[in-house]
Amino acid sequence: MPDRPLRIGYVNQDFPPEVGAGPARILEMAQHWQRAGAEVTVITGMPNRRLPKLADGAIHPAYRGKLFLREDVEGVRVLRSWLYSSPNRSFKHTLLNNASFMVSSTLHALSRAGRFDVLIASSPPFLAHLTGEAVRRARRAPLVLEIRDLWPDYMVEMGVLKSRAAQRLLFGIERYLLRRASHAVVVTESFRQRVAQKGMPADAISVISNGVDLERYYREPVPEPPVPALRRRPGEFLVGYLGNFGAGQELRTVVEAAAHLQERAPEVRFVLAGDGKEKPRVEARAAELRLGNLSIHPPIEKDETRAFYNACDLCLVPLAPIPIFQETVPSKIFEVMACERPLVAGVAGEAARIVEASQGGVVSAPGDAQALAAAIERLRHLAPPERATMGRRARAYVATHYSRPALAARYLQLLERLSVGAS
Repeated sequence: MPDRPLRIGYVNQDFPPEVGAGPARILEMAQHWQRAGAEVTVITGMPNRRLPKLADGAIHPAYRGKLFLREDVEGVRVLRSWLYSSPNRSFKHTLLNNASFMVSSTLHALSRAGRFDVLIASSPPFLAHLTGEAVRRARRAPLVLEIRDLWPDYMVEMGVLKSRAAQRLLFGIERYLLRRASHAVVVTESFRQRVAQKGMPADAISVISNGVDLERYYREPVPEPPVPALRRRPGEFLVGYLGNFGAGQELRTVVEAAAHLQERAPEVRFVLAGDGKEKPRVEARAAELRLGNLSIHPPIEKDETRAFYNACDLCLVPLAPIPIFQETVPSKIFEVMACERPLVAGVAGEAARIVEASQGGVVSAPGDAQALAAAIERLRHLAPPERATMGRRARAYVATHYSRPALAARYLQLLERLSVGAS
């Protein structure tokens, strides 16, 4: 290696101030790598999704009317590019949003980013991988495809992409990218197996899971919760959900569980906060059922997530009952555990095994409202010291297995090996 910092490029469409697992992972990884002596440039879009206090699809006011922008975000060099954005959440508009970023980010990276020793292209959204491939060809840097979501498989299994021709095209692009990448980084063991089946050599795939920064997420008293509905009334048991309102979360199951508990457990109150394509449908179903024990709120700032979790007696992590999600591990599981809060996870597969191994929560069948309601009641009936013990076990488990600094250090070692191999 040359006697200079390792130059890392990191391509992803979403980045803070947008909230969510992807932006948090990328920012925290970049910060850890820079503290270890690397130089990181994040290539991303103008903020327009899951922004606190803004409608989904609205460009953040500080970035409106700009084509390209260079800035510093918490010490990380960031190149932002224009993209098409609209409050319309149809598949066509989403595709235009992703494709416009692919084109503009490629132009921006080639004109202003300089050279990299190694380049990471992270998805979702999937088309960021094409940006990575274009920059790789021009700069001749080893390319790592970071796969946090099996988007092509997801699109087919969710029934979003029904055309056989479109499916063949999408999977063809995926195979093309995998052939040209130097390495793939996935977030679960199940993903590693799927990517290997798609043609990537097994020794070119690494699992670097999502995790949590234990210095950001921990147990603490909450004098004033970030969502007013989390102000506790005497005798209440607060159940919280924070995150995306998408088809993959199947939050209508949570609404149905609240309906089951409204009469038989009136002290249980649900507080849901976030945004996403399915939010209007979730709100409509809650209104139809006339639920007095459930309220729905806008997304909150990233720095308020710890306070949200700590204000709850129990947190929810639901997923839709679709096979592809049995291979997914939502990163909010680790955040909730780090805050020592018990959780009910409507998950299967690898995520279920993590929750059960931690002894810090309860697993319920995905998409089953009655099972979810029963799991919530089970934890509600535990004595407070028993729930506190569950929380402590959960934090100890993530500290051992899913600490973000340890994961970032292992990731950096991989990037250094790839860079040396390419030099």
